[in-house]
Amino acid sequence: MTESRKITLALGGGGARGLAHIGVVQALTEAGFSIQRIVGVSMGSLVGALFASGLDYARVRQRAVHYLLSERFQLHQRTLFGLQGDPAEREMLGYFSWYVRIEQFLKAHSLFRRVLTQPGMLPGVLLDDVVENLVDDVNIESLPIPLSVVAVDLVSGHQVVIETGSLRDAVKGSSSLPGIFPPVPFGDLLLCDTGTFCALPARIAQSYAESPVLAVEVNTEIVPGARPSSALEVLIRVDEIGENYWRKHVRHHADVLIKPNVAHVPWYDFSSAVRLIELGYTATNLQMEEIRRVFG
Repeated sequence: MTESRKITLALGGGGARGLAHIGVVQALTEAGFSIQRIVGVSMGSLVGALFASGLDYARVRQRAVHYLLSERFQLHQRTLFGLQGDPAEREMLGYFSWYVRIEQFLKAHSLFRRVLTQPGMLPGVLLDDVVENLVDDVNIESLPIPLSVVAVDLVSGHQVVIETGSLRDAVKGSSSLPGIFPPVPFGDLLLCDTGTFCALPARIAQSYAESPVLAVEVNTEIVPGARPSSALEVLIRVDEIGENYWRKHVRHHADVLIKPNVAHVPWYDFSSAVRLIELGYTATNLQMEEIRRVFG
């Protein structure tokens, strides 16, 4: 039964919302499906790396939740997002608000000068710490489950699919938000997150033609009505629109598309880790009959 129920997983990017991928794999495993290959972008590459390493969903869940709710991770978040003071202030501003963080950095730390002279607005220490605490220090080609990590190479100007070399470096590169975190050297490549224009690797997953493709989309639809009031907000809004437009053109490459209901969780809010995993699990079970029909 399991031998005839192999699937290829395409795990999309979306920051904290990507934790829903863990719940998706849990539901698929319980239903008797096995993963033949994983293709991941950004957060999808990190979660994909955990499962490709041979960990079962219970161990992946335990490892991720334990670290993301740890004081170590919370300290990094408080430091990077500049909301270390009065809890009432954090509540007023919105905990880990990205726009507030940029504004504070701009005023207090001469961000404009950093933008002109540094490869990223923020140091890569948070991303390094997350990957090194969650992902094993191995080469991709040695993983029990084949993994394809999708990123963009700034040197060549092309999207790249990485299937050999350091697993940690590939995941860091795929997750390094362009302009926010420094790009990651990878051999002759210079990697950053391609999720701003390709957050759902369904087409790449389909290209392997190994098994039915199940794609998990955790980014949300564009909400109309926004009126950006600053240059930064305009740039972010255009990125959102472009990325959303691209996803609409690649969804059809998946045999089944799962979209967990995670829109209410900000992409930077990792405090909802357990709930996000549950939402992925629920969404997958709701579509289980559709998934089974793919196999006849």
